[in-house]
Amino acid sequence: MKLLFGICLLTFGWVANSEAYVPENARKYITQLNAFYANKKTAPDEDLFNGKPLFWRRLDGFEAEQKLMMTIILDTYNRILTQMQNETEDANVQHSLIKVKEYLNKLKIHYFSEKHNDLKKHANEVMALKETDPMVQRKALFELMTVYNEASKLGDASPVHNHRRRRQAKGAKKHRSKS
Repeated sequence: MKLLFGICLLTFGWVANSEAYVPENARKYITQLNAFYANKKTAPDEDLFNGKPLFWRRLDGFEAEQKLMMTIILDTYNRILTQMQNETEDANVQHSLIKVKEYLNKLKIHYFSEKHNDLKKHANEVMALKETDPMVQRKALFELMTVYNEASKLGDASPVHNHRRRRQAKGAKKHRSKS
């Protein structure tokens, strides 16, 4: 019963949040794929509907970064669907997987700029740096002042800091006008 309730909640939330923007044919292919893989029981239902989604909650708390995060998520979906395509011998399933990937790629091209791919590439390069490499350590120390200054500027430019500055400026004007 708990599992059924979880499935209903997850399905209702997913449908309410996303179905309106999914093209009809893409929705059909996704539904077919969900049915096919549900019948294969590749993962226990308890694990599938455990309240810990892979992607959609990862966007919470992000503002400007949402498009970059969505680009990364769409790329991950592409890799997952490609892997599923390579693992199945069912021609209908392969066709559906190809079609869903086409829709995802069109969506990505239409709504997400190439800058996000470049930024993702740079982020991956930074994440791949070897902290134990003495040259990396020396270069990091050499660049630290510049990076620290840039990080401080970005922090000062955040909306929270700008709002605080505006309030402080208003307070200073009121204080000066009373004098």
